[in-house]
Amino acid sequence: MSGEADVLHPARDAAFQMAEDLAAHILENSNTYHVLAGQDEYPGRDRLRFSVLLVMFEEMGKLMALVQQCERAAKADYLNVRVEDFHDHCLNGRKATSQILEELRTAEKASLSLGRKDIKLSEEPAFVKEDFCSLQERLLYMAPEGQKQNLDFIPPGALMDRYATIIERNTLAAGDYIHDLGKALGLWLQLGLKPKMREGEPHSLRYL
Repeated sequence: MSGEADVLHPARDAAFQMAEDLAAHILENSNTYHVLAGQDEYPGRDRLRFSVLLVMFEEMGKLMALVQQCERAAKADYLNVRVEDFHDHCLNGRKATSQILEELRTAEKASLSLGRKDIKLSEEPAFVKEDFCSLQERLLYMAPEGQKQNLDFIPPGALMDRYATIIERNTLAAGDYIHDLGKALGLWLQLGLKPKMREGEPHSLRYL
């Protein structure tokens, strides 16, 4: 293994553009997620669906770190942005997963406090207890000969949809924030994709 530190160190303006591009990429993956989710059930559908969702988790973690450092650079008038562990997919995925699960629990607790009887606190999903770094390989490749492929960690479809919704909402918010922050610095940045929700089609293409 290389002993070099995993540090992203772009110029500030380039980092702002990278944040917008990354947000757009997450929304593109979200489109793929919803296309898969909207198909009739077939063997392998949920494996691929969850695999795309994991990439969304990982890139959400990267986006969170990048936006935080862009904000820091803007406020301190730094010429460069420094993001550590940017290319560590596993670490970024775990960080984003923790935040999104916390957001979900917070929303559920708020609903309960308002008297919602149909809401229950979500249990910790099974995939959190697995080796995050190995999940993609286990989802995409057949298990070695003689080994049983255990995919019980894949969340139910409705729960995956809730995770995707939170990621999409946070991504859109990050894109808007970077746009506004960049505008104050004289940058004109556009996310490029906009929500295109269609009534009665929960899994249609959402961002065009």
